[in-house]
Amino acid sequence: MTVTSLLFFDLWDEFMLWSILVGVFTFGWLYHHSVTYRSKDGEELPNVDEIEVGVFPKENDDLRLEVAWTILPFILIVYLTYISWAPIDSVWTSTEGGAHGYECEAGYYSNNVMDSENGFVTSDCYHIVEVTGKQWAWTFECNPDIEVTDRTYELSTDICDTGTYQVEGYGMQPSVSLKAGETYLLVMESEDVTHSPWFIELGVKEDVLNGQKTTMWLPITSIGEGLILCTEYCGDAHSLMAGVLITHD
Repeated sequence: MTVTSLLFFDLWDEFMLWSILVGVFTFGWLYHHSVTYRSKDGEELPNVDEIEVGVFPKENDDLRLEVAWTILPFILIVYLTYISWAPIDSVWTSTEGGAHGYECEAGYYSNNVMDSENGFVTSDCYHIVEVTGKQWAWTFECNPDIEVTDRTYELSTDICDTGTYQVEGYGMQPSVSLKAGETYLLVMESEDVTHSPWFIELGVKEDVLNGQKTTMWLPITSIGEGLILCTEYCGDAHSLMAGVLITHD
């Protein structure tokens, strides 16, 4: 069910490649100079910088080298920022005419499509679902009040349904059932401390704050079941704060 992996696989490979290249160059340079210019016991070294006691050392700069180690890293940073822009924009696309359009009207479906090459998901429209975090449980609301959405109809249980689910090691936990092919915008808030729902199978998470609404996209592209865990320490029972995402066709 992962929807973000494809977005970041190539990005991860690109960042790892440049990290290795820069690391090899940097540590190779350090190792070379540490060995090449190491002094030996009893060896009298030439005073190439003409250092004298009480005299300020002469300048020994190299403008070409200074320009190179300023410009080249800057170009690399600009390049990495450029290739990161599209995946990040896809994950946090606008709710007003972005990759997922606008909130669905009555009787309309998202009909989302994922590009198999880069993982970008586009939708005709999306559905809003409310998520509330509190010590130490999640609450899902398929038909939130007008403060969250302006829609005048209720989502059918086929599009969104809530319930409970028995999870080994966690006991009975709240669940939310969503439909494959539909895209959802989670509008989230905490009743107490900061929480962060991690939809493990989807590879996404976002902080849930007290007194402030945050949002997260859930484009559902396949069927299955997955855990929802809290990844922001929130007190004694933090490790038991769980939920279940069920997706169906």
